[in-house]
This record gives sequence, C-alpha cells and structure tokens, in this order.
Amino acid sequence: MKTIKLSIAGTAVLILMFSCTGNKTAQLSKLKEQQTAITDKIKVLEADLSKEKKDTLNPEKFKFVGLKAVSSNTFDHFIRVQGKLDGDQNAAVFAEAPGTVSAKFADVGQKVVKGQVLAQIDDQQYRSQMQSLETQYKFASDLFDKQKRLWDQKIGSEVQYLQSKTNKESLDKQISSLKQQVDKFKIKSPIDGTVEECNIKVGGFVSPDPRLAAYRVLAFRNLKVSAEVSEAYSAKVKLGDKLLVLFPDINKQIETKVDFVSKYINPVNRTFMIETKLLDGISDLKANMIAIIQINDYHTDSAIQVPMNVIQTDPTGSYVYVVRTKEKYNAAFKQPVILGNSYNGIAEVLKGLAVGDKVISVGYQELVDGEFVRF
Repeated sequence: MKTIKLSIAGTAVLILMFSCTGNKTAQLSKLKEQQTAITDKIKVLEADLSKEKKDTLNPEKFKFVGLKAVSSNTFDHFIRVQGKLDGDQNAAVFAEAPGTVSAKFADVGQKVVKGQVLAQIDDQQYRSQMQSLETQYKFASDLFDKQKRLWDQKIGSEVQYLQSKTNKESLDKQISSLKQQVDKFKIKSPIDGTVEECNIKVGGFVSPDPRLAAYRVLAFRNLKVSAEVSEAYSAKVKLGDKLLVLFPDINKQIETKVDFVSKYINPVNRTFMIETKLLDGISDLKANMIAIIQINDYHTDSAIQVPMNVIQTDPTGSYVYVVRTKEKYNAAFKQPVILGNSYNGIAEVLKGLAVGDKVISVGYQELVDGEFVRF
C-alpha cells in the first residue's frame, strides 16, 4: 500500500511538471507573436516617418516666401503738422471810433498806399466843435498879437499879456486834441497793398470791435508759413531744422528750414508756434492757404531699416523672420529686434539685424520658427 501511495504522489508531481512546462511554452509562443506584430508596426511607422521626412525635405513642397536684403541707409524722421501761409503785411483794418459810414473811397481789388483814407465815418458833431474853437482861436490869436506888440513897447500890464498868451495856447491844444479825435473817424490803410476784403457799406454802422474788421489790406510779400506744434516736441524742434512744406491745393512742395521757434507754450492747447520764411516768386499761393509741414527732427546717415509691416510681436517683444541654412536647405527663423524711430512705413532697427541679413517680406504671416522655405 505504501508503494502505491508513492507512485500516485510521483505521478502528481510529473503531471504538475508537464503542466508548468506547457504554460511557459504557450506564453513564449504568445510573446513571440506579439513581438512579430510590434516589429511589423515599427516597420510601418518607420516607413511612414521616412516618407514624411522625404516629403518635408522636398524643396518643391517648401513654403514660398519673398525676401528683402537688409542694408544700411540714411534715415529721417519727420513731425507732421498743419500750418497756414501768410505774408508779413496782412492787415485787418478796424474803425477807431464808432459811427455811421458817410463815404467809402476804396473797395475790393483796389491798390492803396499807407495812410490812404479808405472810408469816412460821420464826424459832423466834432467838426462843428472844431469850427467854434477855430473862431475862438482866431480871436485869441489876434488879441495876443496886439498885447504882444504893446508889451514889446512896454505898454500895458504883464498880466494882460500872459492871459492872452495862455488863452491862445489853451485853444491851440484843444484844437490839436480835437483834430486827433476827428482823424479817428477816417479809416486809413496801415500799409501799401491791395484791398482783399471790404465789410462796410455807406450808411452802415461801424465800431472798434476787434471781431469786426472794416477792411483787409494785403501786401503779399515776405511770405511765411506758421504752425502750432505739440508741446511734446518742444525739445526736438530747433532753429535751422530742415522742413518740407507741402501745399496740397496746388500740389507744390518746397524744402526750407525753421526760422522761428516760440518760447511760449499756449496754455489752452499746449502748443508752441514755429515759422519758416519762403522765397518770393512761388506762383498760385494765397494768404491763409493750408500748408502741411514736415519737421525733420531726427537724422542718421547709417541705419538698418525694415518695412513696418514685416515686424511682428509676441509676449517677448518685436521680431522678424530671417532666412538661414538648416540641413542644407533654407529655413525661416524668428529674429528678435530692438526698434528705434519709425516713419512713413519704415522702421529703424537698433539691434538684432545686420547688413546682408535676409528678412522675409512676403509670406511671413503663418510661418513657424525653423520651417523650411523657398524663394
């Protein structure tokens, strides 16, 4: 019985051994199958990647871009303001005394000279006073002459002589003062020139109101353009700065310089005045004509420049795309730049680019850093 038991136990061990061996064989077979499948997948992926790489490095499929070679040129920055044309003798003529216009001696288009009477304001009241004073003065003058002759002959009293003299001189001063008053009733031209405006009529009322000019007389010579410039540019605009003055209405542009810079800031609009003188002989110009002034406040003979539209920004700052070599092909790379002044669509690059660099100027909008390109 003992022998039988051992045989049964040995048989169980043998069965267990054969069973474990069978499981390992099955596992090994399964793993080999998985290995084969993974190897096949690896080969497929490697083939796909190889194909994609070949497609990526196919120059015919590179993104097409346009280039602009970086160069160093002169760079100018201008401040642009609006001004107006005027002459040094553009006179608004006002009445010095209120009253009714009794006569008009000049009208629009007529040439006049300095001191010429343009119109007469009714001064009858003062003329009546003048006649009365002149009569009194004639009598006082005759009386004084008689007293003087007597006094010279030592006849009569000194008091009578001095009284007649004082009376005559007093009347003389009154007449002189009244003449000045009467003269204010004449509207006179302050300059030689041409009557450009006439805002009065015979029978109409005039006054010394500075808002109501009776005439405008213009001597259109010694021309100048004046403009108001923002206080922000007060440290940049200086005497002698180059100016470009454009008259858009007649499509003429001239180059000149700043001849006057005001030292006064207008507290109302925070601007200061500048002026430039123009040469005579420029045709078709008219007083108060609009002039576009460009003030050259910055100049350098050597500046790296790029078009403003190729400059892009991200959280780190400004950058452009430049072309460099990558794996024997051309690729686009982000190049950070530090900018200076900009004007008329052109920016000055202070740092980041050098002469000879190739900046992408066409097709830069959707580029990725390091992307292959062609041009």
